[in-house]
Amino acid sequence: MAKTPSKKAPSKAAKKPTDGAKKRSKKRVESYSTYIYKVLKQVHPDTGISKKGMSIMNSFINDIFERIAGEAGKLATYNKKATLSSREIQTAVRLMLPGELAKHAVSEGTKAVTKNNSASMMSTMSNEETNDESSKPIIHPTVESIRSIRKSIHPSTTIGFVPTMGALHEGHLSLAREARLKNDIVIASIFVNPTQFGEGEDLDKYPRQLEEDVAKLREIGVDHVFAPNADVMYGQNHVTFVEPTGFDETKEGISRPGHFRGVATIVTKLFNIVQPTNAYFGQKDAVQCIVIRRIAQDLDMDVNVQIMDTVREEDGLAMSSRNAYLTKEERERAPIVYQSLRIALELFDSRFARGEEEVNADDLREAVTSVLESEPMISEIDYVAIDDLENMRPMEKVGDAGCVVSLACKLGSVRLIDNIVLR
Repeated sequence: MAKTPSKKAPSKAAKKPTDGAKKRSKKRVESYSTYIYKVLKQVHPDTGISKKGMSIMNSFINDIFERIAGEAGKLATYNKKATLSSREIQTAVRLMLPGELAKHAVSEGTKAVTKNNSASMMSTMSNEETNDESSKPIIHPTVESIRSIRKSIHPSTTIGFVPTMGALHEGHLSLAREARLKNDIVIASIFVNPTQFGEGEDLDKYPRQLEEDVAKLREIGVDHVFAPNADVMYGQNHVTFVEPTGFDETKEGISRPGHFRGVATIVTKLFNIVQPTNAYFGQKDAVQCIVIRRIAQDLDMDVNVQIMDTVREEDGLAMSSRNAYLTKEERERAPIVYQSLRIALELFDSRFARGEEEVNADDLREAVTSVLESEPMISEIDYVAIDDLENMRPMEKVGDAGCVVSLACKLGSVRLIDNIVLR
């Protein structure tokens, strides 16, 4: 007996834009164009503009919005949608206009829609299109996608970039907030970089939670999330790496061979792809911060590397995605790590009271080590390092120039790192 062929599930491919959808999208773009034209005239009302100047400005706006329509259409395609949302057009506005003007236009335009949707010049945008769904960051899984956006951005627009490996916590989010505060457009990346993990490390079990991470970034107002996979970042024929000389000889480099080559390579690739104005990193990874500053300076990269203070739990534990590995009892004992560093700070700050201008690095190291050894759940002290602030070179004595005291230890089976800057 012949088998009846089973019915295939309907494809989830994106719908093709209908003529009506195209017309509605065009209307939305034209509405923004009309509104921003008025904004351009009102930003500096005391400035006289001739009729010829207005004509040139009008042509300029028309050219901008032809490009906006094209870029917003690409955004819709990348997100598998048949029509454009207000979010996508607002994003295109930010890309095309100088920073402050774009902020003003989008902000005032949104107010106009909310206040009087039926009467505003942007009345073609429905309430449905200004819902929470449209405020999600645009996710870019490929280099081509994020590059297309980057190439469209006006040269005067500032871009803040927050590179992460995901599993976002308050430390990451504080970087994103700083980027949002100081830049016109914010891009975050989420990529678990295999080249910075060594043999026997936690690459396979490192937490991956893209949907949850994007939801957190959405709350802050991140505009774009670059979320490639390993095949995108390291193709079949990839053979080029960036190797910062000397950092494998640091305590962390000795403990994790090849780690900083992986860090330097992925950060260089991300900087080349995103081309940010400002890039944000946390001080918790002390050597990594110095590596990134060195490659940006040594390779003449046009990016400002911003290092932000370590964000800590109320009890002092440095926030880390790997804290999730700690058992309840281990978590209760974990504050001992930061407490040991605070002892080094007290020893350094009290040197003048003891009539000393410098402190022996060995004394600082011993003070930290003795605190860690007092905790039975510390199963291993990997290192306690006293290094200079420029190149992480070991120091023998610490004076006014200061140093960074960094450590790595295992609490149970979980490797924790932390540091404190003395100056």
